[in-house]
Amino acid sequence: QKIGAFFQSIDDTIALHQRKLDLLKEQKKGYLQKMFPKNGAKVPELRFAGFADDWEERKLSDIVSRLSKSSNNSELPRVEFEDIVSGEGRLNKDVSHKFDDRKGILFSSQNILYGKLRPYLKNWLLADFKGIALGDFWVFKSINSDPKFVYSLIQSNHYQKVANDTSGTKMPRSDWKKVSSTEFQIPSSLEEQKKIGSFFKKLDDTIALHQRKLDLLKEQKKGFLQNMFV
Repeated sequence: QKIGAFFQSIDDTIALHQRKLDLLKEQKKGYLQKMFPKNGAKVPELRFAGFADDWEERKLSDIVSRLSKSSNNSELPRVEFEDIVSGEGRLNKDVSHKFDDRKGILFSSQNILYGKLRPYLKNWLLADFKGIALGDFWVFKSINSDPKFVYSLIQSNHYQKVANDTSGTKMPRSDWKKVSSTEFQIPSSLEEQKKIGSFFKKLDDTIALHQRKLDLLKEQKKGFLQNMFV
């Protein structure tokens, strides 16, 4: 009975953390809908105090430059699709020692990686280190815009809709011509962009923290199951 009750309490704690995590992900989805303007609206539904100006229509190519400098520097870590947690923009492993001489696109801290192959897989990452992107990535550098805001923008419904308007069935890829020339609503104030970007960054950090707690609990349970049975 004691063993049964012990594992029951661990399962309850795991379920509680899972619910918290699911709720946070739902909240983020809601904020992405409400903090970016919908269907031709000039302002979003939800906004930080102190900002009243209409948002401006800007082509993606006006707010990001697409980097294409390639490198096979064996001293830089590699990032590929399999290293990214889909839809969450975080790495599922430590890539700091993932060195080899495969060629890819060079990226720096604050550059954005966007997986253009099968865009519905939602492989995106705001880099905080220098490395090489392997595979079908676009690498964006923010110009006249805040990187964290642009990173939030590519997760918004409008961008996702355009990026997923693909041709080809087995290996659909986002169309750069289409995506880069699409106009998106963005705040004219860099200050407002920064506030939105920081807000989503904090939300992502909280989600990652809860995910780590949950993973740790599951690992602990695994350990107890091994040690508490002969």
